[in-house]
Amino acid sequence: MLSLVVSTIAFFVASYYLKRWADDNDIPKGMTRNVSIGVAAIALSYVIGWLIDKVAA
Repeated sequence: MLSLVVSTIAFFVASYYLKRWADDNDIPKGMTRNVSIGVAAIALSYVIGWLIDKVAA
């Protein structure tokens, strides 16, 4: 249960910072940018959730 909560928080934090990074680097807004940010945020949240499972087990 802890990994679900932590990975959900990590998803929103990662998507926020990835959007800020994309804005700072003048990457144009569009579907490709949104999908890329979503995929990267999901991948990061999966990794963090997996790490929490390994540490807590």
